Amino acid sequence: LSYLPKAAVAAFPYGGVLAGTLENASFWELKSDFSHKPHVLSLEPGGFVDFQTESSTRHCLVTYRPDKSHNTVRTVLLEMSYKLDDAGEPVCSCLPVQTFLGGPTCKLLTKSAIFQSPENNGNVLVCTGDEASQSTLLWNAGSGLLLQNLKAGEPVLDICPFETNQNSYLATLTEKTVHMYKWE
Repeated sequence: LSYLPKAAVAAFPYGGVLAGTLENASFWELKSDFSHKPHVLSLEPGGFVDFQTESSTRHCLVTYRPDKSHNTVRTVLLEMSYKLDDAGEPVCSCLPVQTFLGGPTCKLLTKSAIFQSPENNGNVLVCTGDEASQSTLLWNAGSGLLLQNLKAGEPVLDICPFETNQNSYLATLTEKTVHMYKWE
């Protein structure tokens, strides 16, 4: 589950809850009467490991396990969009923007992260765990370039960017260790 707040942006102003399962995803649009309207998102079927959002850009991040068609882990950056139906009601969807490739294995359910760069330069960053290399991969979401490979020595299960005392950090979790990285 991931919450996307309403925003005054023309590209996608709607707020609600994004729900992903191992097989599909949907956006539950919050209506003015506090009811929710479901929108099934047209994503590639099956093999989801994680589903994240970044509220200021209205982007989603979906991670897929390797399958018959793809021999590596793929983390796909998606842009939320909509069009009005004949009754003037929005029909929400998402479109692929960028794909980040990982290694050939994904046995664990791991979490990725999408967040604004701590450098406040308007860049969005994507951070994924890679089981095969036992590391954390940090990507520039706009260019698709790999910025850094942070070795962990074991599979990374969760990733959490955060700020405290005007410093930016990235925490990663493995089965045995929490790694803390300071942004410089």
